[in-house]
Amino acid sequence: MRLRLLENKDIGYILEWMHDPAVNRFFQTDFSTYTEEKVREFVAGSFSDTARHYACVDDTDEYLGTVSLKNINYAAGNAEYAVSFRKNAHGTGASFFATKEILRIAFEELGLNRVYLNVIGSNQRAMAFYKKAGFIYEGTFRRHILVNEVLEDLNWYGILKDEYEDKG
Repeated sequence: MRLRLLENKDIGYILEWMHDPAVNRFFQTDFSTYTEEKVREFVAGSFSDTARHYACVDDTDEYLGTVSLKNINYAAGNAEYAVSFRKNAHGTGASFFATKEILRIAFEELGLNRVYLNVIGSNQRAMAFYKKAGFIYEGTFRRHILVNEVLEDLNWYGILKDEYEDKG
C-alpha cells in the first residue's frame, strides 16, 4: 500500500463509498447526492496549501480510500484529519496504514504540532480506531450536530507531535 495524489481514475471508486449507506451513515456531509462532476471538481482541487487529500492505493494502484489533512493552519501548526474508505477495504489495515502515513506527513513534512478530528458520538467503531492510531479523546459537544434527522454528540480527538513521536 501507498499514498498518492487523487486522480480522475479514482472517481468511480470515490463515488462507490459516497453512495454506500453502510460506509457514509456516520458522516456529517450527505455524500449520497454527489455526482461524478462534483467529485471531479474535488479531485482537481484536492491538493493545496490548506488541504491535502491523498488516495490510499493497493499494490496494483487501485484506489482503496481517501485520507486527508484539511483546514491546515501553518501559523497555529494544526490540521484536521479525515478518512473514508471503500467497504471492501475495511478490515484490511489500509485505513491504519493511511492514518499513520498522513500523521507522518503532518508532523515530519509539514512541521505541524497537532492533528485533530471530530466523530459522531454513536460511531463506536471509528472511535476505537482513532484511539488505536494514537488520537486522544479531548471532549464532547453534546447534541451538537444533526445527522440523519437525529441530534448527535460530536466527540473531539487530537494527537500532538510529541505524542506521535513517543509512539515511534
